[in-house]
Amino acid sequence: MILSIISILIEMVGILIISKYGVPNKRLYDSVTLNSTLDKKESTKIFVMSQYGLILLVIGFSLQLFSLTLAVL
Repeated sequence: MILSIISILIEMVGILIISKYGVPNKRLYDSVTLNSTLDKKESTKIFVMSQYGLILLVIGFSLQLFSLTLAVL
């Protein structure tokens, strides 16, 4: 039960990060860096943060599957 709650909180943080920085897309990232007024450091930060958000979603989903498996056994 606690593991499920923790995984939902992790997923919520991941969703907040993705909603702020967008979904990671390498082709979009390359075109934005070429045509952007943002400096290289800022555009890299946006891309990395969006990847962190996606990673948090995957970790949260995996924890939910693991807690469900533990509950069934």
